[in-house]
Amino acid sequence: MGLFDKKICDICGEKIGLLGNRKLDDGNLCKNCAKKLSPWFEERRHSTVEDIKRQLEYRENNKKAVMDFYITRQISTRNYTVFIDDHKKNFTVARKLDVNENPDIVPLSAIVQCRVEVDRQQIEKTYTKDGKTVSYQPPIYDYEFDYTMRIKVNTPWFDDMDFRLNTFSISSEKRGELMEVEQTGHQIIAALTQNDAGMQNGMSGMNMNPGMQPGMNMNAGMRSDSGSWRCQCGAENVGRFCEYCGQPRPF
Repeated sequence: MGLFDKKICDICGEKIGLLGNRKLDDGNLCKNCAKKLSPWFEERRHSTVEDIKRQLEYRENNKKAVMDFYITRQISTRNYTVFIDDHKKNFTVARKLDVNENPDIVPLSAIVQCRVEVDRQQIEKTYTKDGKTVSYQPPIYDYEFDYTMRIKVNTPWFDDMDFRLNTFSISSEKRGELMEVEQTGHQIIAALTQNDAGMQNGMSGMNMNPGMQPGMNMNAGMRSDSGSWRCQCGAENVGRFCEYCGQPRPF
C-alpha cells in the first residue's frame, strides 16, 4: 500500500480519510469510532483492536446505566457537574447526563483518591519611572490560581477523571470567587468520599501544585491559638488571605 492510500478501520470496517486515522497498537481506528470511547481514556495508542472492541461494548452497555441513573445529589462547577446516585452508589462527571454524551457511570467504591490541586502563578507588580519599567523594593507580587479536581479511580478503562474547577485563572484579589471555587472543591470531595470532613484514608484535601514552590501546600501554614496564622512568606495574618502575598489561609 502507498503512503497516502486510505486505510480501513479495524473496528467498523469503513474507509478512513487522510487525516482521520487513530493509530492503535496493532491496527487502525476511525475518528467516528474514536468518539465513542470514554472521554477519560488516554491509552488508545497502546491499545489493541481487541481492547477497543471490548471498550466499545462496555460503552454501549453504559448507555443503560445512564438511563437508569437516578440523581440524588449534584454539584455543579464552571465546566462539569458531578452527579451522584445514592441508591445504586454510583457517580459520574459530565456536562449533561444523557445517552448522547454517555458519561461513564462509575461506582463510588472505585474511587481511590480525590483531591483538589491548586496551581499558583506569581506575577511581579511593576511601575513606570522615566519611561522605564521598575520593580518595587521589596518586590510586590500578584497571584493567580487555577483549581483542578483530580479523581483517581480503579476501572478497567481509565484511572483518572481530572477536570478544571475554574474556566479562567482567578486573581488573588477576587477573594469571593476563590472561596466559591474552594468550597465547591471541598463539597465534591466530601460527597464522593462519603465523609463530612472530605477525607478518608488515602484521600487528600486541597494541595498546592508542588511544582510551583517545593514543599508548599494549602495545609502548610501555621496557626496560632489567637486565630491568626503565619503564611509561608513570613507574614502574620488574621484574615482569609495573606495581606502581603495574597495566598489563601490554609484549611
